[in-house]
Amino acid sequence: MVKELAAAAALAFAITAQAPYENTVDLRGEDWDDATGEAVITDIRDGQKEIRIDASGLEPNATYSVWLINEAPMMGEVGIGSGDLIFESDALGRGFYVVTIPSDQFKDWDKIEVMHHPNRDTEDVESAELTLTGVLYNQSVEKSG
Repeated sequence: MVKELAAAAALAFAITAQAPYENTVDLRGEDWDDATGEAVITDIRDGQKEIRIDASGLEPNATYSVWLINEAPMMGEVGIGSGDLIFESDALGRGFYVVTIPSDQFKDWDKIEVMHHPNRDTEDVESAELTLTGVLYNQSVEKSG
């Protein structure tokens, strides 16, 4: 019995030691009080991060884009990665988005934001509405390293 417990403890430690780092960022509504969500940022492999966004309280069947924001003057904002930064909410106002980006691209950003595009034109940033925002907690550690 003691051998089995020791083996189980060693296995649990080995699994925990190899688990990827994961950071959960709460996303809060800005103009939209009912909108909530979270962004889960995971180190997945070879300098890559996965960002998973799960949101609710969005306008149903609407178009959204995801942005990384640097609050330093002149740094601005960019859509995440070079891939698709757009998702559609479902009929109940829920939205889900997943992207993989290089870790070195991620480290310069302070916030993550979700923008609503009422006219469905994601290139029309002037008409976009800030829906959700969250602070990227681990940035000071990554920026210094």
